[in-house]
Amino acid sequence: MTTPHKQSVPSLRMRMGWLHAWVGFIAGLLLVCIFVTGTMSVFDTELTHWMQPETPYAQPGIPSAEALDKAAAAVTAQEGKKNRIFLSLPSDRDPLLHVTYMDHDVFKSETFHPQTGQSVPLRETVGGLFFFSFHYTLYMGRMFGVIFVQVLAVGMLVTLGSGVIIHLKALLPNLVAFRPQSSSPRPWIDAHVIAAVLFLPFMFMIAYTGVLIHANRFFPTTAIERPNRDGPGRNGHHQMPSLPPLAPLLADAAETFGADRLGFIQFSPKTVTVVRADNTKIGISRDHIDYDRVTGERIGLVSKNSPAARTSQFLSGLHMARWAPVPMRWLYFISGCAGYVMFATGLVMFLIKRRRTATQKNSLPMEIAEGLALGTVLGMPLACAGVLWMNRLLPADLPTRVTIEGSTLFVLWGALTVHALGRAFGHKVMKGWIEQSSLLSLLLCLLPVLDLATRWKWITGQDQTVYAAVDLTAVVLGLLALRLSVVLKRKTGTTASLSGPSFSKEIVS
Repeated sequence: MTTPHKQSVPSLRMRMGWLHAWVGFIAGLLLVCIFVTGTMSVFDTELTHWMQPETPYAQPGIPSAEALDKAAAAVTAQEGKKNRIFLSLPSDRDPLLHVTYMDHDVFKSETFHPQTGQSVPLRETVGGLFFFSFHYTLYMGRMFGVIFVQVLAVGMLVTLGSGVIIHLKALLPNLVAFRPQSSSPRPWIDAHVIAAVLFLPFMFMIAYTGVLIHANRFFPTTAIERPNRDGPGRNGHHQMPSLPPLAPLLADAAETFGADRLGFIQFSPKTVTVVRADNTKIGISRDHIDYDRVTGERIGLVSKNSPAARTSQFLSGLHMARWAPVPMRWLYFISGCAGYVMFATGLVMFLIKRRRTATQKNSLPMEIAEGLALGTVLGMPLACAGVLWMNRLLPADLPTRVTIEGSTLFVLWGALTVHALGRAFGHKVMKGWIEQSSLLSLLLCLLPVLDLATRWKWITGQDQTVYAAVDLTAVVLGLLALRLSVVLKRKTGTTASLSGPSFSKEIVS
């Protein structure tokens, strides 16, 4: 009576293995890109700071009345010409005052010192927001791109669930076993399982909240109240009423939210809206206070506190981690790196297993898969590093620098993918892995040199914390890339052995 049950368990594991492998590989190629840019987005504000090396030191806090008046004049000058103008208030992560607006789908800013009100000339850059936008849209548009990324997040949940079923019996033994000196594919499997299991709660959380965070793309209602956006029409220019003094408005809002909990100000023809900062609590609530644009009188506090709204706000905040103190954001960063390792090693294991059973007739699909895996696993981090390099190498006053910075990621990623496919078709894909990992190590380890060489003229009046953190993180990741390159070279034995037939056979040998 027990035989059918015993036979059903291997059958279930086989079905889960097939589902895990194919969904994991197809979704994994893009999820690697999502994890790379998402991990960088944990420190998106700090990356923008690094990409604007002219940034001076400033004490965070409520701006002076003089600084607010100058910022208000900049807002007035842009109103009627631009839609959705924001005045970003100083915070611990960004202590400057920014008048931000959209110009042809690109965010641009005028920056002021929060105490003196002096204009701060910063170079235009895509900043950390570029990686954040790529993370949740793949630069495919805010409707289709977001839905597509949500579908990939569902694929990630399927991959995680089926992976748990596959490794359930050996979960604990595999968790404490890492055998880097064993014959392939054991080290890849160990790295894959350890990265997945140690950070399994994070993986499920980030995928689940990623699906729900933009649920309004599937369902027309949303639980998060948005600030008032009534503004000038896109095709016309309207005369906007003069702005009231902003200092009394902020003083009043500080009594409600707290002096260190003010996020930004948004403007419309009828109101001035002060929005609570996202870092005040886990949930991203967008609580805000509306003031009459003409008189400056307080209209009222807008807050959505229904159970559905609080749940949506909590899930959004848990995913974005804007509330998180520095140690927690580093934990998010390390967890994101683990997600990258999990998918990268999963792609490698998929190739090793399929190459062993591949024949001459179906070698072309395998070569394409091997090239795409290399162009994604190492090509995407290389392309992101290339954006940082381009940011510092371009002239600060170049009018098209934002376009060039953004294009660098796609051009470099495409070139590296072509290089990877060329190595795969030439049966030298292992050489491609060694070349790209060595190049990644070089770009990352030399980033501090680039930073100091292009920032020395402003260095005396700056807080060095952000620059040191970005540079040291780049060096650590660069050394890991160098280690990968050394291990791969050791696996090949000699340069002559690089002419083997495939990545998988070279690794197995």
